[in-house]
Amino acid sequence: MTAEHGPTDAFHFDVAAVGGGIAGLAAAITAAGEGASAVLLEKAPRAERGGNTRFADAQVRFPHDADQYCDRAYTPEEFRRDLIRISGGRASPDLVDALVGRAAETVDWLTALGVEWESGYPHTAGYRRTPVAGGQGLVDLLFRRAEGIGVAVSYETPARELLVDGGRIAGLRAVSPEGPVEVRSPAVVLASGGFQASREMRAAHLGPTAEEVVLRGSRHDTGDGIAIALAVGARPAGQWDGYHAAVIDARSLPVECGVTALYNFQMGIIVDAQGQRFLDEGEDFRDHTYVKFARAIIERAGGKAFCIFDQQAYSRPEFQRGWRPVGPPLMSDTIEGLAGALGLPPRSLAETVRRFNTAVQPGELDFDRLDGKSTRGASPPKSNWALPVEAPPFVALPVTGGITFTFGGLKVDREARVIHESGKPIPGLFAAGELMGELFYDNYPGATSVIRGAVFGRIAGRNAARMRQRP
Repeated sequence: MTAEHGPTDAFHFDVAAVGGGIAGLAAAITAAGEGASAVLLEKAPRAERGGNTRFADAQVRFPHDADQYCDRAYTPEEFRRDLIRISGGRASPDLVDALVGRAAETVDWLTALGVEWESGYPHTAGYRRTPVAGGQGLVDLLFRRAEGIGVAVSYETPARELLVDGGRIAGLRAVSPEGPVEVRSPAVVLASGGFQASREMRAAHLGPTAEEVVLRGSRHDTGDGIAIALAVGARPAGQWDGYHAAVIDARSLPVECGVTALYNFQMGIIVDAQGQRFLDEGEDFRDHTYVKFARAIIERAGGKAFCIFDQQAYSRPEFQRGWRPVGPPLMSDTIEGLAGALGLPPRSLAETVRRFNTAVQPGELDFDRLDGKSTRGASPPKSNWALPVEAPPFVALPVTGGITFTFGGLKVDREARVIHESGKPIPGLFAAGELMGELFYDNYPGATSVIRGAVFGRIAGRNAARMRQRP
């Protein structure tokens, strides 16, 4: 590391990566592997490093053959179809193709770095794999790998401004614990996440219902990378009023609650504060519905709802793996007693359960496929996995929607280059991870954000390293 000392210290690197989650780490490690000198600027203190990845299970979806983790294949065509379908046809085809085309090789890359895997959650159509050590273990491993190959890491160093010379990126200004610094570099990779941790930006772009929402991930993701890119003419893109959320225990911490999610809600029913169902719990695999259901709880149910199960569901061996409550559930031998424990109108909840049970149709229950075991005459319907709520003791958990990351961000092409308002790439500026727009809209296919960060982080790191060879 070369420094010029003065009122503002200046350091020279081939590549500067901003953000210490999976995307920034992938970029820095890849750039260093290409022979570039690289620095990673992490806004958080060392103990809080890792961005949203630190708080995640870090499960990944990617095309693969049947293997020890899953007894069925998941093809590139299925992955592409899911990304397009779940975005309502709005996802950028170029970004989709890049993600689908490079996801499997990126999992191999992570494996070669030392990541150990296990099967993902059940009832997900068989495409997930999970790091054994979770998101925290994943970022700790990648930081060790980065430092081991010479990547310089500066903690508590938020980026404040991009430097531009003749229309090209020339580095950035940041603030370290010792004071202002400049990193002079021909390439910068922005990987500092969305704006979900900023209450002001949530209120401005997501609406008043999102201002007080529970934050699942890093409190440091306040849109800094997006802001400094827009300041040099980057084009905003994607769904700025959209966001990823999950159905979580309503008793979760308000900030950085992590994984307190219910991934088994499709095994029961969900009711609002009046004891009424308000969505189709069996619409699709929960990996394709949990984000839209979380938003429905936030935006349509006043931020709080209740998941209710009976012993037919609760006693299933996979049930416990499908949730991470912060405390024990509420239980009662009667629906009316459960309503009292939840603060719901007993008669209303009892009538909701009676109507639902009456509407359940016969059929074979199979949570590993869209089984068509549905209701008839219920409003809303339950399209799959309709199981009567009839075997006591009944079990319930208060739930809310917890925000994970925002969907709006920067326009980025398949080579991870940030696009200027003119429509041309900004020379030397790259982006990866959650500050990218144009991939997710309204909903989200589970287990695709960490792999997106890794895929585009690697693309950005490789292309950024090559900038040092250009005049």
